[in-house]
Amino acid sequence: MVSPPPHARPHSEWLAHLPRGHGRRYRPGESIARPEQPTNRVFLLDSGLARICLNAASKELVLGYLRPGGFYVTHTRAWVEALEPCEVVSWPVEDMLELVTREPELGLAAFREVGRILHGALSLIEDLAFRPVESRLARFLLAERQTQGTDRIRLIETTEALACALGTTRQTLSTLLNRLVRECVIARPDRRHIQILLPARLEEMSELSSG
Repeated sequence: MVSPPPHARPHSEWLAHLPRGHGRRYRPGESIARPEQPTNRVFLLDSGLARICLNAASKELVLGYLRPGGFYVTHTRAWVEALEPCEVVSWPVEDMLELVTREPELGLAAFREVGRILHGALSLIEDLAFRPVESRLARFLLAERQTQGTDRIRLIETTEALACALGTTRQTLSTLLNRLVRECVIARPDRRHIQILLPARLEEMSELSSG
């Protein structure tokens, strides 16, 4: 069984104690946050889908994704890019710091959410350093299964972008996906979806380590 998807989870309690935020819409491909922005802000993704990534020269590393109800603080070196039409509400970081000063217990709740983002980034680093690509793919599919609440996963990236996020090449990823289809671990009903047929096999693959 898969737990229900968290699409409609309520906004964080501590955000309700902030003053009215600034709303803005972004088209797919637009940058919501960039490292060179002059001011730091806390923002909530009210609707849509965005990715958090690092860019260096011609390479890109996806650190994670923001879904409705997710939030981000823009003082890092990461970019946040809209993958779908997005609605964002933001506040100056100073507003959050004032909230922490006034109500420390709400501040702890806010920093726990920051910690979840950091945990995801550290898990990604661990995967890239210590796990083979088949294990990274299995962990990605299982995580999306949990997040989307279904065995029929909607791919939110192209194969090329997903390969980049998993630290491999498009050809290697395509070969691995085709192998899993032949082994009846997954099915590909269309280019945008993967149907998980044997989650237990993916669990086994997810525990593989390099060398």
